[in-house]
Amino acid sequence: MFKRGFDMADTIIVATFDSSNAAYDAASALKKLKDEKTIDFKPKAGVMVKKDDKGNVSLLESKERPLFGTGVGTAVGALIGLIGGAPGAALGAALGATSGVSSDAVMAALDSDFVESVTTDMRPGMTAIIVEADEKSTKPVDDAVAHAGGNVRRQAA
Repeated sequence: MFKRGFDMADTIIVATFDSSNAAYDAASALKKLKDEKTIDFKPKAGVMVKKDDKGNVSLLESKERPLFGTGVGTAVGALIGLIGGAPGAALGAALGATSGVSSDAVMAALDSDFVESVTTDMRPGMTAIIVEADEKSTKPVDDAVAHAGGNVRRQAA
């Protein structure tokens, strides 16, 4: 048995940045962490989204160039919808539609304080990396995001 805090935990990680360039720098650092395999950071899926000056959310990573994995889970899709308000809800639903879990169950699973902090953090003009990952320690991801000037929020997935 592992002691709590040392076992791998499935986590939703949201890193917000003032610019897309900073987000891309952090994404490169996260991909490097993943590739090193010595770090206990195993991303399952992830996307990069940008909120424009009008508050609309768009996906920066295409299906041809996914950030991590091949898509996002329902919880991440719902979170994108919340960040973007009504227009983001369609994007979030489309991204998270691969599972049959109802949106009510997903919304119940997302902690309201977590959602509020992410939506408050994600002001117009900002870019976010949203990753679902298993991580043993938060330090490598925190350091990579901080180095690029971003802020990190987490919630158990």
